[in-house]
Amino acid sequence: MDVMKIHFLKPDYRVNLIRLQQLCERNYLRLTRLLPELSERAHFTLPVKHRNSLNNGKEWLVIDVMERSPFTTLLKLQMEADWGRLFKMPEAEVRLYHDVRMAEIVSRKTSQILQPRYNYPNRKMHQPDEKEQHNQFLAQWLDYALPACQTYTEKTG
Repeated sequence: MDVMKIHFLKPDYRVNLIRLQQLCERNYLRLTRLLPELSERAHFTLPVKHRNSLNNGKEWLVIDVMERSPFTTLLKLQMEADWGRLFKMPEAEVRLYHDVRMAEIVSRKTSQILQPRYNYPNRKMHQPDEKEQHNQFLAQWLDYALPACQTYTEKTG
């Protein structure tokens, strides 16, 4: 009977550190392409306009520098839209590590500070790879905004 129990035990989740670091490196590159003036400015309102968009509403990616230090920068990213009152728009805090050229989500509007991994099951039902999933979300969010951002102008009415 003990053999049957062992067979059904799931191995502990292990963080795939290489995959997570590669994802964070790509997110850093995406952000530096999006924000070439990051060292000089503290606020960005980037209009997002997709060519074949069915919706005529306006969208903005709003980025604020919350902290600066010699090796890191903490950003707050928010999506705003004319039609955004229908549901919660994405919001996240992202830390850029300039010495290793990596960027990772450190918190999201829907959750507190993210742990590298979670035991499962847990009280809040976090997935074991929640941190990687949040950083993958950041990659998709930036991939959505990057080709559609026009200029680095302030939001106009």
